[in-house]
Amino acid sequence: MPHSLTRLLAALAWLTVGTQFYLSVSGAIADGTGALHGVVMYFGYFTLITNILCAGVMTAHVVRAPSKGGLGDFLRRPGVATTAATAIIIVGVVYHLILAAQWDPQGINLIVDTLLHTILPIAFVLFWWRSVPRGAVAFAHIPGWIGYPAGYAVYVFVRGELVDSYPYPFIDVAAIGYGPALRNSAGIAVVFVALAALLVGLNRVIGPVPPEN
Repeated sequence: MPHSLTRLLAALAWLTVGTQFYLSVSGAIADGTGALHGVVMYFGYFTLITNILCAGVMTAHVVRAPSKGGLGDFLRRPGVATTAATAIIIVGVVYHLILAAQWDPQGINLIVDTLLHTILPIAFVLFWWRSVPRGAVAFAHIPGWIGYPAGYAVYVFVRGELVDSYPYPFIDVAAIGYGPALRNSAGIAVVFVALAALLVGLNRVIGPVPPEN
C-alpha cells in the first residue's frame, strides 16, 4: 500500500480513537461519574484497544525510528499485523451481528461508531493484504497470536471484578455468570483461530511478492 495512503489511514485511525477518548471522558464527566471513570471504561473495550493497535501498526510502517529492536520494529512484524487484522475483523463482525442493534448513535457518535466498526476494519484488512509479504506468516504462528484475545479476556474479567463493569453483554459476568461468559469467550477464541487461519491461507496465495534482495 502506498505510504501516503497508509499515513492518511493511520491519521484517521488516531483521530477516531482520540475523538472516542474525548467522548468517553466528557460523557463520564457530564453524567457525574468523573473523568477517571471515563478513562477506565474507554480502555475496557476490545474495539478501542484493537483500533489503537491497528493505528500503531500502520504508523510503524510509515515512521521509521533510527533505533533497532524497539516498538516500531515489533509493530512492523508480519505476525503482529496479522494478529491485528484478525482482531479487527472480529470487531466488525461481532459489532454488526450482535451489538449494533442495541444502541442508536447520533451525530458525532454515529460517525465515530461507523469508523471504528466498519470503515477502519475494512481499511486495515486492505492495508494488511497489501503490506504483509506473501509467505511471511504460517499456520504454526497462530498459537502465539491467541495471546492477544486471551490476554484481553483475562484483563477484562479481572477488571470486571475490580470495577464491577463489563464492556460487552456476552461477557457480563454480573448479568449472565462466569459459565456463559467463559463459553462465549471461548467461542470468540475459536472464531479468532479460524479467521487467523483464513488470513494465513490468503497470504500464502495472494499476498504481495516480497522484494528480491
